[in-house]
Amino acid sequence: MIPLRLRQLLAVLILLSAVSLLLWLVIGPLLSRFQSDEEIIADLQQRLEVYQRLVAELPAQEARLAELKSSDPVARLVIAETRPALASAELQQQIGQLIEQIGAQVISTQILSLEDTGSPLPAVGIKVHLRGETEQLVRLLHELAHHEPLLLVENIVVLSNPRVDMQRIRQAADLKAVPSLDITFDLRGFIARGEVQ
Repeated sequence: MIPLRLRQLLAVLILLSAVSLLLWLVIGPLLSRFQSDEEIIADLQQRLEVYQRLVAELPAQEARLAELKSSDPVARLVIAETRPALASAELQQQIGQLIEQIGAQVISTQILSLEDTGSPLPAVGIKVHLRGETEQLVRLLHELAHHEPLLLVENIVVLSNPRVDMQRIRQAADLKAVPSLDITFDLRGFIARGEVQ
């Protein structure tokens, strides 16, 4: 037989084991759940702070968006007309005014039909023929480089004006009346994508 003292000790050990097992089975999951909930709460608090900051910035961001929409940078770079024929006519008018401002002589402008190059914006083009001096050509190219809407000069050809050579032979006094350069180039502008017809 087992002495009473040993039986009491075994009973206490079994009781402690049962209580430990009960605590481990019940309180262990609750404790781990509590820790995971603390992590979730910390994550949610961090998200809440981010969302509150975003909400506080929302009016400023909406104002910035409205400002960007109103000052669309592409709108400054494209011709206002959305139809190619009207855009080409406006382009002819603009280049005519620029050439007159610099003091050169427009000989002709001709609308070019441009193939679709897959560009994000449709393009229109004209061929320009003018007569002028070197200084006028430099001023014209400078004006075109800084022009709004964006205009691209392509295929520029600058030749000595054959009329000047004939004039030199005849009279040197009238030489200033005839411009010395014969200039042709293609001018390309872009139109906003819209109701392109």
